[in-house]
Amino acid sequence: MENQKTRDRGRFVDRVVVITGAASGIGRACAIRLAGEGADIVGVDLSSEGLATLVSEVAAIGGRCEAVAGSVADLGVIDAAISLAVETFGGLDGLVNNAGIGGPMKRLDAVESDEFDAIVAVNLKSVWYGMKAAYAPMRARGGGAVVNVSSMAGIRPNRNHSPYGMTKAGVISLTQYAAMDFASAGIRVNCLCPGPVETPIFQQMERNLDVAAYQVARQRVQQRTVMNRFGTPEEQAAAVAFLLSDEAAFVTGIAMPVDGGWSVSDGLAR
Repeated sequence: MENQKTRDRGRFVDRVVVITGAASGIGRACAIRLAGEGADIVGVDLSSEGLATLVSEVAAIGGRCEAVAGSVADLGVIDAAISLAVETFGGLDGLVNNAGIGGPMKRLDAVESDEFDAIVAVNLKSVWYGMKAAYAPMRARGGGAVVNVSSMAGIRPNRNHSPYGMTKAGVISLTQYAAMDFASAGIRVNCLCPGPVETPIFQQMERNLDVAAYQVARQRVQQRTVMNRFGTPEEQAAAVAFLLSDEAAFVTGIAMPVDGGWSVSDGLAR
């Protein structure tokens, strides 16, 4: 009962949010945070097991969560998630385009065409299509809000990570264009730019490097924040919740760094 009372006081009661990449990391943290404030959630992810765990976690706090398993590179998966939101919960109020992959860590001239196409499909094309598919159901509700998850790598380049940084810069640009095009329908579109966060992308980096190289890379990344630490998915979810909420009613088209000071760092830990 206490869980339900808490949800009844939340900012997102009677709102429906689709979240991609919802089974882990920032996406999972967003789902838990928003459900705790009253939202009905549709989560999308490659991991069926992770989604099943998420559904149980949301139920445990008195919320409702449906799941769609599949890759956002398959645009039909995005259509299925938005259709499920409308059919099950009655509409769509929010979209968090969070799914992403790290891609190859290579010099630009060493990146293969198939590697380039794969990261564009997941990190960039899915964001474009998610907003496109969400427009009509959000307009039908009288408006809504979108948060696209980019990265500080979309603002400041990281060596040997050009495909990732390029797609994340593209996400920022897409956000700006959508903010202009969707404003007349009452739909706000903003972008989150996380700094280093403990997410599966860093686990992927650990698998791709030997132990010593990974520790050096991790320390280098950490020292580029003035706070000298990695962030948490929950800290990113708090920012997403703000951008989706009515408290951000006059905010659209921005790229918000939540980066521990990465954007102002001189690269020297204090």
